[in-house]
Amino acid sequence: MEADGALGTAAESLALGHWEQARGQLEASLADHESAETLEGMGSALWWLGEIQESLNFRKRAYAGYRAEQRNAEAAIVALDVSVCYLSNLDNPTVAQGWIARARSAAALSGDQRLDGWLWLMEGYTSDDPARQRKLLDQALELARRLGDPDLELSALTDLGLAMVSAGEVSAGLALLDEAMAGTLAGECTRLDTVVWASCSMLSACSLVADHKRAAQWCAAADSFAVKYGCPFLHARCRAHYGRVLVGTGEWAAAETELLRALSMAEDLGREPRVEALAGLAELRLRQGAVEQAVEFLAAAGDAREIAPVYAEVMIAAGHPERAIAVLRSQLSEMDASDATFPILVADLVEAHLASGDLGSARATAGWLPGADHGHPQALALTERATGLVAAAQEESDRAANRLRRAAAEFDRLELPFHAAQARLEVARVLRNTDPPLAVVEASWALDRLQRLGAHRDAAAAAALLRSLGVATRPGPRQVGLLSQRELEVLALLKRGLTNPEIAAELFISPKTAAHHVSRILSKLNLRSRTEAAAFAATYQAAGEQGGNQVAIRH
Repeated sequence: MEADGALGTAAESLALGHWEQARGQLEASLADHESAETLEGMGSALWWLGEIQESLNFRKRAYAGYRAEQRNAEAAIVALDVSVCYLSNLDNPTVAQGWIARARSAAALSGDQRLDGWLWLMEGYTSDDPARQRKLLDQALELARRLGDPDLELSALTDLGLAMVSAGEVSAGLALLDEAMAGTLAGECTRLDTVVWASCSMLSACSLVADHKRAAQWCAAADSFAVKYGCPFLHARCRAHYGRVLVGTGEWAAAETELLRALSMAEDLGREPRVEALAGLAELRLRQGAVEQAVEFLAAAGDAREIAPVYAEVMIAAGHPERAIAVLRSQLSEMDASDATFPILVADLVEAHLASGDLGSARATAGWLPGADHGHPQALALTERATGLVAAAQEESDRAANRLRRAAAEFDRLELPFHAAQARLEVARVLRNTDPPLAVVEASWALDRLQRLGAHRDAAAAAALLRSLGVATRPGPRQVGLLSQRELEVLALLKRGLTNPEIAAELFISPKTAAHHVSRILSKLNLRSRTEAAAFAATYQAAGEQGGNQVAIRH
């Protein structure tokens, strides 16, 4: 009875999300008496605490304990939990399938019809055959509603929604995910894991079609759950998706935290979560203007085809549009126009052709872009931007400006601040010769937004455009973040008025290397002379002492 009482207390802690407290109570209970229920509870607590391998060990022991006692229904549920962990945390589908098979064996002995639905759910989720996947998930949903199992129903809605988005039925699929999220956050489910599953599937779908606004709104709605139980984004891949949502919505400091955490979580896990985190970090660095670092993250990620949109953008920025074209063509050759990522890849291919100077191919590729009814949240914005860029290359300034303005407005509606600012900068470039006053308005708006975001490279381009239009600008303090430690040292010496040979002597480097550093500083900060560099350094000498992203310049 005493052991039962301790287990009951631990169960209460688990239900309340007091994971550390539950772990302590379960450890005390296990020291006194080991049972399958206690092992399962410990596995759950450790999973929520992020100790995945230890969680697996306890859940496997719980499964063996239930089977030994011929409690096959409980054994089947634990086996399915283990399979989910191998699939979503460890990216190991082979072992996950083995555990699904063990769950099927235990379920057959239990006579519990409800377990058929959970097996259909997992088999559907892991199926490579879209038709079979839909059939199994529909069966699971129908059974859940007939038996009144809210966890199975909400999980089936989640998986069905993600499957539909992946197959190109974006609007209908996202509607099912919205329904599932509403139900889980309302507390209809009895298992907290259901909230995690729904949240991660929602983020996966939103990441797939770059619907960052929807993802951000659901993440905000999940705040109260997170406060009570902890972050629902417990899978490394899910955490990476969350980080990429934050990149899209302009919350870059938070994005870096989540993406680095996802990368750390993925160190001992499967390959796919690591690739997703590295792709997110590459995307973030590209937005910040650190192209070389973005290239490094891509190199660590490996196969470019898996992260084609990010790879293409980085290669274009790095001056290798031919590489972007090769990867994008390869991906598109295997894709139907209804595919969820089709508009993104086509828009990237248009930009890659323009960057390579092939206007004819860019114009032809723009014709592949789908209409606004495609279902992809960004379909209209991407189409308007790509069409506008082609028109600009053809020197059709009025048409280009109108298209790009519509793209900027649509990106704003979708709450994608970087994309909106980028489109406004492109409008300014188009109007530079035909309507300079309006070009100044557009470029000034873009510069302010880009500097607020910390998009150093694009902010420098906006500032350069304004200066060419006769508007005085100065580099923002955040641009100092583009400089390496050595370049900061050189900038401090420029502030003192030292020549290149004097800088070389001070830092024990060659005059040629000193000249190279000075040249890179001027380029990165978009300055025209050593005098401007010295003035900049003097202006922002104490900036780092004020906190934030600013960097002190001193020697």
